[in-house]
Amino acid sequence: MDIYDPKTIEPKWRQFWLDKKVYQPDLAVAKKPYYNLMMFPYPSAEGLHVGNVYAFTGADVHGRFKRMQGFDVFQPIGLDGFGIHSENYAIKVGRHPKDHAKISEKHFYEQLHMIGDGFAWDQKLETYDPGYYRWTQWLFIQMYKNGLAYRRKAMVNWCPSCKTVLSDEQVEGGVCERCKTPTTRKETEQWFFKITAYADQLLNNIPKLNWPKKITVAQQNWIGRTKGLNIDFKIEGISKAITVWTKFWETVFGTTFLVIAPEHPIVEELSWRSENRQNFMNRISKALVKTEQQRKEEIEERHGFFTGSYVVNPVNGEKVPIWVGEYVLVDVGTGAVMGVPSHDLRDFEFAKKHSLEIKQVVSYSDRDIDAKVKSGQIAFEGEGVLINSGEFDGLSAWGIGKQKMADWMIDNKFAEWKTIYHLRDWLISRQRYWGPPIPMVLCEKCGWSSVPEDQLPVLLPDIKDFKPTGDGLSPLQKAPKSWLETTCPKCGGIAKRETDVSDTFLDSSWYFLRYPSVNVNPKSEIRNPKQIQNSNDQNSKRFEFRNSNLNIPWGQEVTRRWLPVNAYIGGAEHAVLHLLYARFVWMALLDWGYLSGVDSPEPFPFLFSHGLIIKDGAKMSKSRGNVVNPDEYISRYGADALRMYLMFLGSYDQGGDFRDTGMAGMYRFLERVWKAFQKQTQKSPAERDPALPEKIKNQKSDKEIKRVLNKTIKKVTEDISKFKYNTAIAALMEFMNAYEEKTSNEKENILSTDDKGKLIKLFAPFVPYITEEIWHNLYPDSQDSIHLSLWPEYDSKILERERIEIPVQINGKTRAVISADPSTAKIQSGIEKIAMEDPSVMRYIEGKKINKIIFVSGKIINLIVN
Repeated sequence: MDIYDPKTIEPKWRQFWLDKKVYQPDLAVAKKPYYNLMMFPYPSAEGLHVGNVYAFTGADVHGRFKRMQGFDVFQPIGLDGFGIHSENYAIKVGRHPKDHAKISEKHFYEQLHMIGDGFAWDQKLETYDPGYYRWTQWLFIQMYKNGLAYRRKAMVNWCPSCKTVLSDEQVEGGVCERCKTPTTRKETEQWFFKITAYADQLLNNIPKLNWPKKITVAQQNWIGRTKGLNIDFKIEGISKAITVWTKFWETVFGTTFLVIAPEHPIVEELSWRSENRQNFMNRISKALVKTEQQRKEEIEERHGFFTGSYVVNPVNGEKVPIWVGEYVLVDVGTGAVMGVPSHDLRDFEFAKKHSLEIKQVVSYSDRDIDAKVKSGQIAFEGEGVLINSGEFDGLSAWGIGKQKMADWMIDNKFAEWKTIYHLRDWLISRQRYWGPPIPMVLCEKCGWSSVPEDQLPVLLPDIKDFKPTGDGLSPLQKAPKSWLETTCPKCGGIAKRETDVSDTFLDSSWYFLRYPSVNVNPKSEIRNPKQIQNSNDQNSKRFEFRNSNLNIPWGQEVTRRWLPVNAYIGGAEHAVLHLLYARFVWMALLDWGYLSGVDSPEPFPFLFSHGLIIKDGAKMSKSRGNVVNPDEYISRYGADALRMYLMFLGSYDQGGDFRDTGMAGMYRFLERVWKAFQKQTQKSPAERDPALPEKIKNQKSDKEIKRVLNKTIKKVTEDISKFKYNTAIAALMEFMNAYEEKTSNEKENILSTDDKGKLIKLFAPFVPYITEEIWHNLYPDSQDSIHLSLWPEYDSKILERERIEIPVQINGKTRAVISADPSTAKIQSGIEKIAMEDPSVMRYIEGKKINKIIFVSGKIINLIVN
């Protein structure tokens, strides 16, 4: 075939890979297992967009590279298909989510096949398959049995558009992270996972992770561990206290008011002590109508009111008024703050607005600042000396004084050390249809119980009216009575099923554990087929894994062999969502003994975060009309050209700007590669010259081009290892330029078949289709894939003989160019010696004094003479 034709090449080799199971390692016997995983994709309504292809291709390049380095690479794929995204689109187009899932699954998988990624298709899974979500329900039950799942009434985030509650991690700047609608707060009973029980472990393990700094910092900040003091302020007239948490206890003598959140539990009692309870509660209700974000945005207005009650400052006995302030949030600290207006800007502004006392308790060495603080003109937070603080006067506010004051308060029993966290327990329940039903039942006599494990899965029932109602109740409330009512596992009486479904992030918190055990080799694990009756697919079959004492979602042996994940690749947007939840679930499973023999405290020791693709300088969006559909470009240019172009756009961790002209240029480059090998490849076995094998065997490469090839092998190997795909491709382009320049003047082949094989292997991770075709043209008798061949190694001896040219300047002007081997080029004394012996240099410095020598290693030498 003389013309490069992706439409012919790509389907042929795609089928070859599937038939030969090229990307399907034997999970039971792999000697060098390497688990390469792209973050779990959810099947968007319109299918893959070019940003998805960018992410998948970068992960695939890494997997192909490691496979050619001799590793048994396992690169599975599946769909995170439950959840609000899929359900909302199904509602939009008028389909039932179950019907839509079939359509999107088919389209998504077709696209994934087209782009040429090396997936292990035998291990694919979908979260909405009952064979998968029975184990998601099993995980929920383990959380419940081990005291990490509980139900309570709480103020929660509510999205009025999605008509469901959201976890804190799913609210960004006061808006729903999915639909960008401003969220509200409402009190309701929900299920939570006690992720806070693992806060310290989650935080302490971070230094062990080889992750991008921006993600580890995001997790550190989200967990937000801070040590401070809980100080009890007794309420005047009753035997109760309001506890304040603070890390600035050195200023406690300057407290002139206390502010509590509108939701604080003491509010109700204080309302009865006010002069006008009706007015009191009306103001509370007005505050609670606002979203948390609105309260944050209105912080400058300092809305608040005096309750009519007082507390006593425990350090000096002074009476301090209790205020309600909208800017105080109940789930931050204790929901109460001590107002120290001289040394806190927020407190200062509140005091100014409401004409409250301002009292200085820290003096500063800067006289101007100190005078302004003393006169109440400003608030200042900084190091200073304690004043108006009793026995601590004259001590350092941030040093010995701070420590002595803490010891004194603790000794007097009105303060204690308290470490608080920004992290909140994971709100796990959702009032939507498309998700795994939470496997809990409620009995009037026995209370809540988990569904017996042998009754899993609790199948998602078929209901016609699945749309959310917005009243806080799940659509599953409308399920048939035969589904809603069940038997209490404790007393045998009638019980009602939980009608909420679990958060989609629970589905993705453990999927990486399941992959290696899908269709596991029966020789390595005992497996028992169990048919699961599914209203959508009566013939659906999945396997349970059993050993002598466990019935769990994964085989122990195969899990020990393949976990943890060697390379996890995905976007930074999941820094405090999926990545945090998956780490928590892993740690819990380790503690429960379900990961026997797995010696890693973390599921993803190495994480690479890819960048984002924009289009013509702007972020891709439907409103701009610049969303790139990869199908169009694959049809026009082929998947290889799209893959290569995306990896060339920019650094993989940064992303790049997609432009149509760039796609056309990359296609032309691949045509050049194709033509170069068409000139050099053998004929078919039937046509070949009988003497040709001997000729090829004795063929040698041109010395200069062989040197460039070895240099390219070294460069591409180093860059791919560091995910610097764009510079690796640039090196391949440089080689092709040198190769074409050389071949244009040569009649004979300038590369041996062996070196041609090495060259095409360098392209293979980026462009799997065209390289497979060229490989089999080079080696027509080969039955193996290029992607199972070994990665080429460069010849260091050839590179050592490479000469580097060094310009020699005299007073800043180039007067000569000398050459040296790479090692000498880095040493000033060696270059000086060569330069001084060069006739051109000698002519310019003869009879002159060298005042200074400027040397840049391997680059240039400049002699300053007079």
